[in-house]
Amino acid sequence: MKTNKNFKIFLRLMKAQTFNYITDPINIILGFVLTTVTMLCWLAFKPHDAESGLLADSFVLASAIGISAIRNSQYNLNLTLADWRETRFIRNLLTTPVSKKVLYASILCFNWIVNILVTIILISLAMLFSSQRKVISNVQWTPFLIGFILNIFLSNVIALFLSTTFKNKEYVFIISLLSYFGPMYLLGLGIPWNVVGQIPAINILTYIAPHRYTLHLMQAAWVGNASNMSFPGVESSSWLGVHGFGYGGNGWWLPALIACIFIFIFAFAFYYRLKSNYQFGTRKYSKFKGVKKHANNIELIKRTNSIEELKILVEIAGLDYKTKKVKKKKPSKKRGDK
Repeated sequence: MKTNKNFKIFLRLMKAQTFNYITDPINIILGFVLTTVTMLCWLAFKPHDAESGLLADSFVLASAIGISAIRNSQYNLNLTLADWRETRFIRNLLTTPVSKKVLYASILCFNWIVNILVTIILISLAMLFSSQRKVISNVQWTPFLIGFILNIFLSNVIALFLSTTFKNKEYVFIISLLSYFGPMYLLGLGIPWNVVGQIPAINILTYIAPHRYTLHLMQAAWVGNASNMSFPGVESSSWLGVHGFGYGGNGWWLPALIACIFIFIFAFAFYYRLKSNYQFGTRKYSKFKGVKKHANNIELIKRTNSIEELKILVEIAGLDYKTKKVKKKKPSKKRGDK
């Protein structure tokens, strides 16, 4: 019975998120249209333009998939949490018997569904070009899918950390947009990595970007170079020809490991912030007498499923209060007692 109720609530939350997503033009433009148009421009107009010095990366589709996932997994997640917080939807929902797990599971599940659908659409559009049909035969799917999953996980935990760290949603959105536009133009989509990566200063600076490692893992796996993370289609004497994607000749396990470390750091930071912000309402009141007891009563009220259960709980709490009040009263002295 409880499982069916949770499932119905889960579906309603998914429906609400779907409505919010499709009615927000910014979500559609930045989360899908911008990356799609950029990818199609490279594939259609600049596939091999040696005269202008620009050469589209052979892994441009992998870049588009990874960067659209960053936008949908981080910015959209922060947008949903911020909107629901402003309308007090989350707070009101958490005062009901609805499990927190159902709430956050619906948010993350919707996020993953959007990413998978966008990925399918991007691949379908790219397959219209013969060059991409040739490249896809070289894809190393295991490391690519690992990179894809790590990329979404990383974006999700960064979003959760930001949403619990900054009260001002504008700061959260600014950081999320930087996390999107930075990789878009510096990690292989807006400007090819065979151009940006040849500049040593920028190449080295991007090591501080957490998404560099997941994107490079996806890009190298897409062209079949995940075993040594070498860079395809450049002169052997160039910076990328010597250093490849920049992992010292090690295989895809190294960027995957670094990405996992970043995920652990942000997940731990999110958990710490969540505990410090929301334990018993606010931690500064937790040492006051009776706070834990009242918090427990609130939890019991939230778990009631009917008016009858609520009345019984109130009666029990009232009897408990009267019993303690009687115990605290001192026995009155009788006349004649010394």
